[in-house]
Amino acid sequence: MKNPVRLSPIERAATSLLEAKGYAVMPMRPCFPTRHKPAHLMARRNMTELLYLKLRQTTRPLAGIPAAGKFCLNDARLLRRLFPLGSKTTTLHLEIWIRDDAGRFTCLEVLAVGLREVSHV
Repeated sequence: MKNPVRLSPIERAATSLLEAKGYAVMPMRPCFPTRHKPAHLMARRNMTELLYLKLRQTTRPLAGIPAAGKFCLNDARLLRRLFPLGSKTTTLHLEIWIRDDAGRFTCLEVLAVGLREVSHV
């Protein structure tokens, strides 16, 4: 990936996983006057599949998907509000990836109502 933007370690790890799956990845630029970006990465595959990715880091283990969903509830609400689901031209996916201390990702897709675990790793 040739990009002048400096990536954090968690962004580099997620970018590597996405590129291995055939995605073209671009970091999102901050668009709000806050340090909390609404999305960290944007990835495109096959010109019709678009993925906005929010990255989170945890230092404590999350006991299953309900705990992971509770951990990122506010992020899911923000993504739903900023990136409306249901576009006709592109298959839009909003995802939150939570990385634990061991470097493993838990990948959650943000649905219109709720979250669903997806496998990218």
